[in-house]
Amino acid sequence: MTMTIDMPEAAERLRALSDHDQKIRVLDRDIEIGPARLSGLESKVADIDKKVGAVEERALILRAQIKLRENELKATEQKIERIRAQSSEVKTNKEFVAFRAELSNYQAEADRLQGEVLKILEVVDAAAKKVDALKEDRERAVLNVEASRQKLDESLEDVKKERDALVEARKALLAEVPAEALALYERVRKIRGNAIAWLEGEYCGSCMERLTRNDQIAVQNAKRLIQCRGCNRLLLAR
Repeated sequence: MTMTIDMPEAAERLRALSDHDQKIRVLDRDIEIGPARLSGLESKVADIDKKVGAVEERALILRAQIKLRENELKATEQKIERIRAQSSEVKTNKEFVAFRAELSNYQAEADRLQGEVLKILEVVDAAAKKVDALKEDRERAVLNVEASRQKLDESLEDVKKERDALVEARKALLAEVPAEALALYERVRKIRGNAIAWLEGEYCGSCMERLTRNDQIAVQNAKRLIQCRGCNRLLLAR
């Protein structure tokens, strides 16, 4: 597509407008990705909370296991006390040996339960230390989020002010571009984001569509405004 307007001055004005819009797009991107960076830091806090929850849940299960074994141990110790009390009433060596064997078995069971309780307690203690360490990490992460949020808010405030100034200054640039060219530029910009493409040898610098020889010359000499047949952007020579 071609159109005849006052060139090359119009081309220079389009170039200036495109450069100006590029600055606005950069600021728009900064405004958009800023909160995303903060979200990443907040996700770190959430991940730590998840880890803390998992460790605490595991510790809760372990404490239940300790309680179960302590109950078993209490019952076993009661049996041991009963057997010791009964052993004083034995009358034969055979009965004495039987009492000793039974007592030995219950004592071994008690020792086993005590050993398991101690081992589980070690794991619970380690879990508690892990939770404390994770909470310290969380505290640092929260402070980092708060500091980053404050810094981001200050930065975005400056970026938004700069963008507002560029948007205001854009009005003067719009007034300098011929109406027909401006309408075409704005239509392409809404679709493509960037309405201008640079001529790179025989090709459109944006989509690499090959231009006809006549269109190449028109762009190079700024004789008329040329649209790329591939991406519809307005072509300008560097």
